[in-house]
Amino acid sequence: MYLSLDQSTSSTTIFLYNKKFKLLTKLSKSHKQIQKSRGYVEHDANEIMKNIFFLVKKISKKIKYNKDLFLSITNQRETFVIFDKKSGKPLHNAIVWQCRRGQKVCDKINKSIKNKNLIKKKTGLTLDTYFPASKLIELLNSNKKIKEKLKNGSALFGTIDTFLIYQLTNLKKYSTDFTNASRTLFFDNGSLVWSKELLKLFKLNLESLPEVRESSSIFGYTNFNGILNKNIPISGVIGDSQASIFANQCFNKGNTKITLGTGASILTNIGQSFEHNNNIITTLSYVYRNKPLYSYECLINYAGATISWLKNNLKIISNEKETNQVFVNTKNTEGLVFVPAFVGLSSPHWKPNSKALIYGLTPSINKNHIIRAALESIAFQIKDYLDDLEVNNKIKYNDIFIDGGIVSNTSFIQFLTNTLNKKIYVTNYQDMSSYGALMMGLLGMKIKKNFKEMAALKQKYLVYTPSKNNSANKSYEKWKLVLKKFYF
Repeated sequence: MYLSLDQSTSSTTIFLYNKKFKLLTKLSKSHKQIQKSRGYVEHDANEIMKNIFFLVKKISKKIKYNKDLFLSITNQRETFVIFDKKSGKPLHNAIVWQCRRGQKVCDKINKSIKNKNLIKKKTGLTLDTYFPASKLIELLNSNKKIKEKLKNGSALFGTIDTFLIYQLTNLKKYSTDFTNASRTLFFDNGSLVWSKELLKLFKLNLESLPEVRESSSIFGYTNFNGILNKNIPISGVIGDSQASIFANQCFNKGNTKITLGTGASILTNIGQSFEHNNNIITTLSYVYRNKPLYSYECLINYAGATISWLKNNLKIISNEKETNQVFVNTKNTEGLVFVPAFVGLSSPHWKPNSKALIYGLTPSINKNHIIRAALESIAFQIKDYLDDLEVNNKIKYNDIFIDGGIVSNTSFIQFLTNTLNKKIYVTNYQDMSSYGALMMGLLGMKIKKNFKEMAALKQKYLVYTPSKNNSANKSYEKWKLVLKKFYF
């Protein structure tokens, strides 16, 4: 049996797989989204740990112990915690990737072309509050006690995986994997070390930083505070988007993975060469046997979150599943265009100060048109990025693999297929991040010896092909006109 832990933005899920890698059980528990002021998003790291122990205790009776039993971890990337070195207790709420508290810091640093170029050269990323650096600076500017503790080493910085490993190993292991380190903005993704130059640029004086290891390493041992009868290895630690590209086995150049969750994460394999371009994000997908693999990445903040906004804010749906039938029954938007730039427009536009927009309201518009336009906006954001990828960056993307909650809306996936005018492969398994972490752990535990042996673990896919009667292009042209009119 194998355990896999997915600590995501909205919840924590524990998975139990059998020796044939089939899912036996999964249990989830959500945690609070803390928004103390506009643009600030936090999580209670103590609540997350309590949820983990609660879930493991519930599933522990089903665990059969053997020599191969291990725990893999995948996590929400960029979210970070500052915690006490001696006790492991958080000194502040976890600051979430969605949080925009670092915007003023970004604006100030971005005034220097030299600084922008250094960040891009070292990380392949773009200075944005999505990543921890600017938010960490803002936190330390407002909390001198934490700043001093990080400086003298009595407090530690870590992304969620680091915090979990530290807690689960009884404060013995302060470590992270390459994929999570690569998202901080002060890790050199070319040379694969913490960057002294970037730490100096950000004026971050940290006595300690986590040991960075390959995702397939052994990160320590845990019994979940005595819940399990024995200690088991922690192996297979990897950020959720990278876990997904690994689970989809996008091992060839041009292979593209799209995860449709709260946001949308698009990764396109570009091989082992660290290429950085001012108009695109280059991401470290993983490091295996000292060899890195890189991808171009698009980060869309509002995908599933747009549907949640319809439910929680507009209250025009009672649950997300309602959108499936609405999309089927509402054949078009009557010209309505929804631009979900709630926290700005991301790649390829990079308009962080943009606001969301619903354009084209007429007396004939009803809530169903708004719902359909919201769903179409997810497809159009993806189209914007992938078109830019091919046209401006000369990268031919291929074999598009899609996973995430929205794939259950088959009509929408067909619309996305029509919009991109390319075949799309949709897995029949929803938890690909968990599965990717498990696969990494299998390599770490030597249960699987190489990528060739992984081929037998590939999930099955439904294949969508573009419709001959394709009306999606007309809707997309309206989208582009609205962007041009109001955002450029």
